[in-house]
Amino acid sequence: MVNTREKDLSVETLRGVAILMVVTGHVIGDGPQYAMRVSNDSFLRHFYYFFVFLRIPLFTVISGWVYALLPATIVNLKSFALKKARRLLLPLLFVGGAYYLVQYVVPGTTNKNDLSGIWRLFVFPFTLYWYLPSLFFVFIIVSLLDANRKMQSIRYWLLYLFFTVALLVAKTYLVEDDDPNYLSYKGVIYLLPFFLVGVGVQRFARLFSNTYLLIALSSCLVVGLIIQQLAWYDVIQYSLNKGTGIGLLIGLTGTVLLLKLRWKVKWLIWLGSFAYSIYLFHAFGTAGARIWLKSYGVQSTAIIFFASLLTGILLPIVAEKFLDRFRLTRLLFLGRGFAANSKDEQV
Repeated sequence: MVNTREKDLSVETLRGVAILMVVTGHVIGDGPQYAMRVSNDSFLRHFYYFFVFLRIPLFTVISGWVYALLPATIVNLKSFALKKARRLLLPLLFVGGAYYLVQYVVPGTTNKNDLSGIWRLFVFPFTLYWYLPSLFFVFIIVSLLDANRKMQSIRYWLLYLFFTVALLVAKTYLVEDDDPNYLSYKGVIYLLPFFLVGVGVQRFARLFSNTYLLIALSSCLVVGLIIQQLAWYDVIQYSLNKGTGIGLLIGLTGTVLLLKLRWKVKWLIWLGSFAYSIYLFHAFGTAGARIWLKSYGVQSTAIIFFASLLTGILLPIVAEKFLDRFRLTRLLFLGRGFAANSKDEQV
């Protein structure tokens, strides 16, 4: 069945904001050894870290909000799971596999893996595509709760939210970064609180319309951002982590407040309509533009940044329009159904 519910344009605006932040982050790179290899004292590195606790959380909160519009039931649980597997896991294998091969073949990429290890796509998260299996298992967990009517009240929703936050904090302290990340379970634990926040904002709208709550969340966000900046400039000694403390506080409060802004921007709404395809294919464009420019001796940081950003957005849009024309490529690379009007399915 095609979902014909009317889209909330403010949420679609935020989807555009989220994907723009994600692509910008991947253009810059996680650290001086990745992507553009910008130094820690550069403006771009500071810009990267300013939004680092909001990018993926915002994407995930939006997914939870959209899911809550049409949640899983005991009747459609099986078909729901199969649709999410198609939408998320097929692109993981085919787009992720293609990117794995490109990284192996093309000189100048920042992360190469041995070709014999391509099977790891099935078991371990791979670069930016860790998000796909993580979100799939989040959907499965939440859909099981909903199908068994375990999250219909604010009390139970808060209970699950507090539990998942505690689980994330515990994971951050107890699980080492280099521990095997089977089936991207670390990503599942990271995404769950934010997905539940999105569900709660949509399902319990009255709670999140409380003026005092919004003032409290705004105050926490401001304090969090101040501490983040002071720590960044070494004014205070504080270790920032996305899974605990200030990083988690900024992610939880910032995403809720962004949803409550209700702002609508046409070009961001347009961009948001391609958000999933941009996520899937943007790395081909960002890395490709950077490598091509450097092969011709271009060293300007500004030129490389804006060219990579633009290519990382436009190339996936072109790829979507091409792949969507054929039933098989639409299925394998976009995760859409064979029907041409299946574009409305969202993650």
